[in-house]
Amino acid sequence: MKMTRQHFQALATMTADIIVSINANKDQVIRITDEVINVCKKANPAFDADKFENWIQDILINNS
Repeated sequence: MKMTRQHFQALATMTADIIVSINANKDQVIRITDEVINVCKKANPAFDADKFENWIQDILINNS
């Protein structure tokens, strides 16, 4: 199955939700985000990590 933009947005939202729920510190945020990005890059070589990180950051900012 090819992952679409909607799949990546759902993963970004899920990642942000996990970060919030565990009250992650900066190092944990980076590690969690990097791990999910690695999986996404393997799923789709055209994956845009910057958009993904921005999506997560927007959610985190809105939850702070």
